[in-house]
Amino acid sequence: MTAAASSGAEQEPTGARVLIVDDEAPTRILLRKTVQGLCTPCTVFEASDGDEALRIARREHPDLVLLDIVLPGSSSSGVIVCQELCRTHTKVLIVSGNATGPIADACLSMGAVAILRKPFSVDDARAMIGSCLTE
Repeated sequence: MTAAASSGAEQEPTGARVLIVDDEAPTRILLRKTVQGLCTPCTVFEASDGDEALRIARREHPDLVLLDIVLPGSSSSGVIVCQELCRTHTKVLIVSGNATGPIADACLSMGAVAILRKPFSVDDARAMIGSCLTE
């Protein structure tokens, strides 16, 4: 999937820049709608795998990345993406049903700010994303 700005047009982004990384399109759509529903103006980018996420992050310098840990079909796992993004001081919010035990601990020790466990409620996602954007 190609990265797309929330407006769909080529324009200079305003406000917070959020990158959503998930291999499942319905989850990306839900997270996009959640981010766009926040009062904070945001520009949203999407990636369906880790390699694409790293390319977009290098180009767009997001303020926050919503990152799934399990990214099938990618040479860059969610943990590798988390590590690279945290090295650049990008805020990373893990959004995963598999972020437990050692994987979760590794991501948090690398610098991920929190974990939003799937399945999640829209209210929980909105609160956590909003908190990450205002910190």
